[in-house]
Amino acid sequence: MFANGERLLGFPLRQRRKKLKELFCDEKLGYFEYAKEMTVEANDAYMTNEATLSKLNSFLEDAFRSSCEGIIVKSLDVDAEYSPSKRTDTWLKVKRDYVEGLCDSLDLVPIGAWHGNGRKAGWYSPFLVACYNPDTEEFQSVCRVMSGFADSFYREMKDFFSGDRILSKKPPYYLTAEVPDMWFLPELVWQIRGADFTLSPVHKAAIGLVHPSRGISIRFPRFIRPVSDRNPEECSTAADVAEMFQSQTRRMDVAAED
Repeated sequence: MFANGERLLGFPLRQRRKKLKELFCDEKLGYFEYAKEMTVEANDAYMTNEATLSKLNSFLEDAFRSSCEGIIVKSLDVDAEYSPSKRTDTWLKVKRDYVEGLCDSLDLVPIGAWHGNGRKAGWYSPFLVACYNPDTEEFQSVCRVMSGFADSFYREMKDFFSGDRILSKKPPYYLTAEVPDMWFLPELVWQIRGADFTLSPVHKAAIGLVHPSRGISIRFPRFIRPVSDRNPEECSTAADVAEMFQSQTRRMDVAAED
């Protein structure tokens, strides 16, 4: 990270941000815009101020309403130098699925997967997960999932989904436009949480219940845990997915009115 030949990696974020705005001072809508930001000077009195906490909550909700995955909280001064390709405690992600109560979870069935790449080579990643429609007796795809899994779980699933549990072709009771590398027998149920719900031309969950030709999918899905007390036909239904989508739409309409 350089500016006019000057190395900036060791500068704290406050100084790097100041330098950036000195060099690029003119924003042009649609061409060059700064990301929205909110600066909080984190002394104890300020952080416990009710008005400040309300502003922080509003900033987070605005990000969600704009279809952002979340926000990043960054230290401006303390240990705030830039470290390429490293995770540090001075940059923290706040996503919808990290905040308890902001979104619902679904119990979904893994029905297929792709071969992993890079660090996940030799494992399955991502997985294709589906809800169940008891009226049509179909498993309808909801999303691909590749976040929230431990390496030990990847190894366990590689061993589990093998042999007769891998199908030679897509079953007629799997409804999806996805084409994974392999199809699985529907045997497991996983709890999945995401940022929000969206209409999808590829995934077919609840197709016909909310939109005549599109299903419902989850944005930024994350694996939470296995659900051992349900069999696949007892997972979240197409009607459950449709109700959650409609509930989200109602909440967003109310928030917009406020």
